[in-house]
Amino acid sequence: MNEKIKRYQLYNRSRKIRAIRFQPETATILFRVIPYLLHCNYPDLPGFIDHPKCPYGIQRFSPDKTFDPDLFSRYFPNSTARNHKTTTPYSSSPCIHSLKTIGSIGTIAQSAKSDCDYWVSIRRQEIGEEGLTHLLEKCRLIEQWAIEHGIEVYFFLMDIDQTRKNDFESAVGDESAGSALKLLLKDELFRSHILVAGKMLLWWLIPSGLTEEEYQKYVEDLIYKKHLNPENFVDLGYIADIPKSEIFGACLWQMNKALDSPFKSLIKFAYLEILMQHNTKSVPLFSNKIQALVTFPEYLSKEEKNLSPAAVDPYLLLARKIVDFYRKDISKTENRSEENLIRECLFLKAMEGMKTVKDDQHMKVTLQLMKRWNLLPANYKSLATLHTWQFKKQQETGKRVHAFLLATYTRLREQQSLFAEVDNTITQRDLSILGKKLFSFYENKPGKIPYLHSLSRYDIGQQELTFYFSKQRGGDIYAVYQGRPGGEDIRNEKAILIHQEKDLVQLAVWLVINGILQKKTQLHMVEHSFVTTLDDLQKLTDKLLSTFPLISFSRISAEEILSNEKTIQALAIINLHKDQVKGSKELRTDIITQNNCGEYFIQTCTTLVQLKNAMRMLLTKYYVSRWNNNLDFFIPPQPEQHYLQNMLEK
Repeated sequence: MNEKIKRYQLYNRSRKIRAIRFQPETATILFRVIPYLLHCNYPDLPGFIDHPKCPYGIQRFSPDKTFDPDLFSRYFPNSTARNHKTTTPYSSSPCIHSLKTIGSIGTIAQSAKSDCDYWVSIRRQEIGEEGLTHLLEKCRLIEQWAIEHGIEVYFFLMDIDQTRKNDFESAVGDESAGSALKLLLKDELFRSHILVAGKMLLWWLIPSGLTEEEYQKYVEDLIYKKHLNPENFVDLGYIADIPKSEIFGACLWQMNKALDSPFKSLIKFAYLEILMQHNTKSVPLFSNKIQALVTFPEYLSKEEKNLSPAAVDPYLLLARKIVDFYRKDISKTENRSEENLIRECLFLKAMEGMKTVKDDQHMKVTLQLMKRWNLLPANYKSLATLHTWQFKKQQETGKRVHAFLLATYTRLREQQSLFAEVDNTITQRDLSILGKKLFSFYENKPGKIPYLHSLSRYDIGQQELTFYFSKQRGGDIYAVYQGRPGGEDIRNEKAILIHQEKDLVQLAVWLVINGILQKKTQLHMVEHSFVTTLDDLQKLTDKLLSTFPLISFSRISAEEILSNEKTIQALAIINLHKDQVKGSKELRTDIITQNNCGEYFIQTCTTLVQLKNAMRMLLTKYYVSRWNNNLDFFIPPQPEQHYLQNMLEK
């Protein structure tokens, strides 16, 4: 037993060391500062809750050892929390049993942009509902502090007893999503976590393949024989095999999360297909393999036993398993392409960090690891310069990733029909709604602004964009080009066209919602081709950016996805081209609306009556109005501006 604990400690320490070597400052905050803030409650420290019933503190945590005085003074120079005259800021009965990261931290997939999710193991019965409310608020305040220091962190307070029974409230936050999501989340926790503070997970010491009853008996025997003290561990139960019948529900949710940066989610998505291909009705999860590599080497092959726990990287090993799956399964002609695509996406995920790391040693180590495990794509040198590629070439790669997601979805949907007789936890109604809402991203609808099938909407922003207007036989054309080409290059088709529309507002909205035009983007305009001025165009795009921040699909709640579609934000762009209004029956207005599913629509009104009818509809049907702060107006500077404003207020 002691040998298994030592192997786990070596593995956990090596994961921390990887994170520290990659980003020392970030690792200090994640592994030292944040645990300290959770462990204490003091007025001049972040996360302070001024209430006597606020629970806090981490069991088996040594604050002075983890967060030494020099480090404390560096982060909180004005705090009196450690003044010898100060009453202790620590709890006599700490409520957090275990604090773990979950996800890519300390793996090959960690990047400079990686956020950090913390799994906070508590017992609700110990702190009560009021205590839970206070602890949630404390965590929220610490999240805010971390954001101010350039790190995105999220806390998930998880009840130990509920987690052990696989009946916990998962991060997706909706019971109708099916038990598959909970099992997959638990699987991800077990195989990817780093123990930051508190108790070790008991699961590492219990062999896989046991039933619930066998697991419980095994634990009781260990305690009875005094091979372990249960007070030193947190018992979150065993990992149950996942029913095949529920994988498709998890597939829909994972695909919804993949829409922001699909290349990051591709490996998780491919993992679901591997599970579905298993030849039994219940499927063992990958956490079992990670457990064997770390604490049960007796279950490994001779070759696998040579791998030290310190060399185990759960993300890299999962990627290798997926690549092997697509290589061996040659029944589909596209599998070779999919195998290569997985390598490319893993490389791109790792490259996110490499681009910002000054020390080339991290890059060398990563490349060596990928080469050793046969995961390095043949075109890795070209992929390393992805940010310098022409826009169209970037989009070709993005289309390949989206095509993979859709093809995998289709295959999983077909296999799902084989389990129609099974009483799924996720209902057919919810499957239908999820599928409909999900494919609203891909579907064209009347008046809808389409999404680009890009690698990542967060990384596609352009430094410079040039707008060009031309009159053609089919009507006016508004086009936007990458960089700052001149009119001659555009007319000779030497410039890199990004997109074109027959309407300027539609073009501007498309650029904003797809992340191509951002606050950092410098706009240019080919002189003498536009009626609209560059200043008006800049003001328009600034208004669009402030009204419609880039949507994170992964942050849209389950409740919103399963609810009826509704408009939540609107912007009316009035008389953009500054046509004369007085004495005219016409008034051109473009109304852009955003719904709760992340879709954008544009509606054009040509008269004041049409505009007021549209505003009345937004108010009565969706409660969208100026008074509710979800309807705004943009009127470019013009001679009749005050006249227009008065018309709207009548």
